[in-house]
Amino acid sequence: MQHERRSGRRHPVLLSVELCQSGKMSMRCRVHNIAPEGMLLENGSGLLSIGSKIELQVSWADCSWTIPATVTHCNTNCIGVMFNERQPLLFRTVTQPPGSIRQPATGQHSIIAKPS
Repeated sequence: MQHERRSGRRHPVLLSVELCQSGKMSMRCRVHNIAPEGMLLENGSGLLSIGSKIELQVSWADCSWTIPATVTHCNTNCIGVMFNERQPLLFRTVTQPPGSIRQPATGQHSIIAKPS
């Protein structure tokens, strides 16, 4: 069982992500809340299990992220995921009101998982 690495409370956001698992399946999920360490996704598919390795495709404004993560809990309507590495830039970008902070440079942000 993985230990919780959340350092602060999660923040609600209006965001959708593409969840991919091993190139086999892809599904669109609504993000319920986010923290730099992970997010809670709303999805009623029930196709994932705890410990599943996934990849999240996130787009916001002119930026996009590819984030490896692990499913930490799931039930009939929600999936909790922990990012393999903290995502402070993603967190700051999607939780700040538009125009309240300087937007990051346009581009692709790709976070690669460290070898276990």
